Amino acid sequence: MNPLVKVVCTAAACVVAAVTVNRAENSLSSARDPAWVRKRAQELEPTAKERRLDEIGWAGSIREAERLAKQNNRPVFLFTHDGRINTGRC
Repeated sequence: MNPLVKVVCTAAACVVAAVTVNRAENSLSSARDPAWVRKRAQELEPTAKERRLDEIGWAGSIREAERLAKQNNRPVFLFTHDGRINTGRC
């Protein structure tokens, strides 16, 4: 095969590949418009069952917890941890 033909074919293949990738990226970005993002965010929100932890009456200090416990005739649960609670391991 002629070397010039090889170069032209290779260049044409590169152009086709670049155009194809560009179109794929554009279609992907247009699919993720603000409405899609809002819908996806709602799908990922925790359910009411998963939010049960939010129902706990958290207190900012032990004194406030004791005051609220006496006021509401409820016990105090003291939670302490050593490390990072955001890892899910206490």
